[in-house]
Amino acid sequence: MDIEEKLRYVLKDEIYKRNDKSEVLAAFERLNVKVSNIFGKFYMNYEGPFWSENMGTELLDIINGDANIEKLTIICRGEFDFPKKYLVLTELTVGEVIVFDSISDKVFRVDFEGGDEMLREGKLKAEWGSFEEFLSEYFSKE
Repeated sequence: MDIEEKLRYVLKDEIYKRNDKSEVLAAFERLNVKVSNIFGKFYMNYEGPFWSENMGTELLDIINGDANIEKLTIICRGEFDFPKKYLVLTELTVGEVIVFDSISDKVFRVDFEGGDEMLREGKLKAEWGSFEEFLSEYFSKE
């Protein structure tokens, strides 16, 4: 089963269906990023937040909710000097966030005990080689 089929199955409930795609595009513009095809499709089609028993963390929606990717990315850009290519996908939990690199399509676990500095310097090793790989693990039932 490819990732798009898996997502259609796992997120089949109407609560996950995105109705206003224009707001997602506007958020990408406000954040000044161009994202990979799979990242764009995911947030254009699905509205979160999403929960993963497998990973024990909440994947935020791009624009909806008190905590969302747009808000947390702006905070991390301001407070932690994250470069513009990074989008923060989760709230700060257990001293870390999950961050998407909009240029390389890689996904990182970033702690704030040196990991943030390594990320800024381009020295942090990616946890997932692509957003698709991240989604596949995130929505895995195992």
